Amino acid sequence: MRKRRLFLFLILGVSLLALSGCEETGYYAQAARGQLGLILNRQPIPDMIAAPGTSARLRQRLQTVQDIRAFAGSQLGLPAAHDFGYYVELGRPYPVWSVMASPELALTPYSWCYPLVGCLDYRGYFSQAGAHALAERLRAQGYEVAVSGATTYSTLGHLNDPILSSFVYEPDADLAELIFHELTHVLLFVPGDTVFNESLAVTVAGEGLRRYSAVHALNLPEHLADQQRQAQFVALVLRYRQQLQTLYSSPLGVADKRAGKQRIYAAMRADYGLLKQSWGGYAGYDAWMARANNALLNSVATYYDEVPALQHLLAAKGNDLPAFFAACRELAKLTPEQRRAALLAPMGPVPVGA
Repeated sequence: MRKRRLFLFLILGVSLLALSGCEETGYYAQAARGQLGLILNRQPIPDMIAAPGTSARLRQRLQTVQDIRAFAGSQLGLPAAHDFGYYVELGRPYPVWSVMASPELALTPYSWCYPLVGCLDYRGYFSQAGAHALAERLRAQGYEVAVSGATTYSTLGHLNDPILSSFVYEPDADLAELIFHELTHVLLFVPGDTVFNESLAVTVAGEGLRRYSAVHALNLPEHLADQQRQAQFVALVLRYRQQLQTLYSSPLGVADKRAGKQRIYAAMRADYGLLKQSWGGYAGYDAWMARANNALLNSVATYYDEVPALQHLLAAKGNDLPAFFAACRELAKLTPEQRRAALLAPMGPVPVGA
């Protein structure tokens, strides 16, 4: 998937260093150092726009950020004042790297638990070396692992997350979608339910971009073509992920499961080759497909598994975002199992928050 789709959550504080265990202490120490570095280097966006030393290109991008934030607050009901008031020049391609893991013959993601946000299916590092060190430890334990750079992350409104050089130059449509996505996390975040949180943010970002593009001149053809390719790719991956799920839960022995797994992955890659032909040879997912494993397949499910159900709920609310958010807050009160059942009920989501 596109790297900007990996959004991480690091709730930081010196108090976290008191947690027991050297590994946990080291993890939170690197997170605190990384976050402190961003805080010390951030600059208010209005000051950057006014500064004579700011390049015309960056000034234009930061002004676009201001326009998107204003729209998010006034037209989408998102908490735009909580984030993106500052800018940071990173000097590197990504602020953080994420690690995801899964067993060899299961699609149950390895999860890590944190204060305030509950358990999440990924671990974020400000250091690429730190991410790869964890990945090697997990591989040594028999897990399949994926390490990916993330262009942004969120502290859920706690620290006024800045605009970063890693994504400020994205096209207007992508930048707007990204900001709407992140602000949705600030509006509503359910501890311990990664799939619901990400699917909700994807749903709101898509609706937000639809509305934003109606009043702002955007170069949408390329974005829409990218979205169509992404939707087709996601559908392909989720289809084969379901086949793997069926295989892994079957009574077959380990050897037969391994052989079946190889066949399914080979078929997925062959189908991807056919799909790529229909794109005129577009190769944007080649690297992902080349390193596809259980952990990467889980990453796709994390962001899109509940999107159709949430889009259905939004439509059932007449595309009224306040009513939709109210319904989602009611869903947030349920257990993960109850919430998923409500969303995925055969006749559509059960009425909540009406």
